[in-house]
Order: sequence, then structure tokens, then C-alpha cells
Amino acid sequence: MGTYIIRRILQMIPVILGATFLIFAMVFALPGDPVAGKCGERPCSPAYRAAYIQKYNLDKPLPVQYGKYVLNLAKGDLGTTSNNIPVADQLKLRVPVTGKLALMAVLIETGIGILAGVLTGIRRGGFLDNLVLVSTLVLISIPIFVIGNLAQLYLGTRLGWFPVTVTSSNPSVYQLLLPAIVLGSLSVAYVSRLMRTNLVENLRSDYVRTAISKGLTKRRAYGLHALRNSLIPVVTFIGFDFGALLGGAVVTEGIFNIPGIGGYVFRAIRVRDGASVVGAVTFLVIVYLVVNLLVDLLYGLLDPRISHE
Repeated sequence: MGTYIIRRILQMIPVILGATFLIFAMVFALPGDPVAGKCGERPCSPAYRAAYIQKYNLDKPLPVQYGKYVLNLAKGDLGTTSNNIPVADQLKLRVPVTGKLALMAVLIETGIGILAGVLTGIRRGGFLDNLVLVSTLVLISIPIFVIGNLAQLYLGTRLGWFPVTVTSSNPSVYQLLLPAIVLGSLSVAYVSRLMRTNLVENLRSDYVRTAISKGLTKRRAYGLHALRNSLIPVVTFIGFDFGALLGGAVVTEGIFNIPGIGGYVFRAIRVRDGASVVGAVTFLVIVYLVVNLLVDLLYGLLDPRISHE
């Protein structure tokens, strides 16, 4: 196990370098004036322009720029914004908020999605199966901003069950509950359908029928064998979705006024703050790779036949 973890960590290094280089190249190699808009409506002074170009090494070739960035990254320096604020300090304020929101959304989609998938997989063809099928199709077909606005209107404004918007920089679990439900609603549909499909397939397998014919109860055969094997693709999707939720919650954060990473990256792209974009995306890439490593380690717990040695 230890050898496998070390090998996977070493494999992350070229992935991080490749991903960050692509982002770095796309951000800093964009055509146009990199200093445009940095001084408001008035043009920037020659002194400011020269200092800005020197600070971000914009007068040097792209490989040299990226090499300097990687050296700073190895020291834990994610760069500074155009306002001379360290990107790491900005992320420290936003990562806990987005992390809490994404974790709550994952817990919601995992609990509801797996439960719905198990119930419909065991009792396929019944009323509950058809109800979940129609509900998931409806959720998948509705854009996330429509779900967010409807939830905000009915559950927040009219019924008063949840706060309409987040009003603090460190929101509580209750304040993030409605945004988490909205953010995880689409994934609930995918998890439930994925769980149902895999469970139905495993229930028809020979090893489940053999276990029952040898005297194992259906509950134990379903739970010990079929359910654990059916969870493998579901865990894969949940691990991928957690990384996607961290950086892809722009719409939800905008609707509920959440000071998270998604809105921060969006604003940085809009004002062409390259250091903020590259630093935030680099952090998200590292988190995504770590989550995928944890998902791979879970495979061995769900299916003992999978070995990491």
C-alpha cells in the first residue's frame, strides 16, 4: 500500500506541471494589453506598466515565466494579485467556505442518491422506480440557475425555511444548506441512476444467485456482495464530482452571494488577473488529484479483489 501511494504521488508531479503549464500559457499568453484596465478608466503610467511587466516577467519568453512560477510554487508561493495581495491569503478566506459547501453537497447527493438507487434497484419496475426515474430526468433537464432561483423564491422567500442569501464571510451550516441542496441536486440524479443501473446488473450476476442458493439470505447477499460492488463506479463519480464542485460552483455562489473560490476565479478572469487565476486553478488541481487518490484507495475496501500492490 505504501509503495502504491508513493508511486501515485510521483505520478501527480507531471500531471500538476502539465495542467498548470496549460493554464499559465492560456492566461499569460492571451493577446492584448496585459495592463489594460489595471488603472481604472485612465491609462496606466509608464512606470506602473514597466513595474507590472517586470513583476510578472511578461518581457521574458513563456518557458522562463513558467519556470519562475514553478520555483515559487515549490516554495508554497502561489503568486500575488495585481493589487499586491498574496493569492494564498485570498484562498485562505474562500477555501473553507467552498469546501464546506462542496462537502455538504456531496453528503446530500451521496445519501439521497445511493438510497434512491438502492430502493429502485431492488424494487425495479414499481411505482417508486418510475417516480425516481421521472424525477431524475426532470432534475437533469433543468439548468442549475433555474433550480437555484426557484429554491430561493419558494423555500427562502415564501416559506422562510432557509436564508435567501449568505450574509457573512464565514457562513454557518444552516446558511449553506439551501445552496448545498441546489448544488447537489443535479448530482443526486446522476448518483441515483448510476447506483440503480449497477445494482440491477449485479443482482443478475451469477455470484449473487450462487450465494443465495448456498443459504445466504437475500439481505446479506445484496448488502455484502451486490451493494459493495455496485458502489465502485458511484464512488468514482462522487470523487470526480467533489473536485468539480469546488471550482464549478460559480452559478450557485453567485445566486446565494457566497464568497467562495468559484466567484473569485470568475472575477479574476473578468479583470484578467492572471496570478489569481493560475494560483486558484493550481490549488484546485492538487485537491482534485488528492481526492482521486483517496477514491482509488477506497476501491480496496469495497472490493477485496482489488489490490494496490
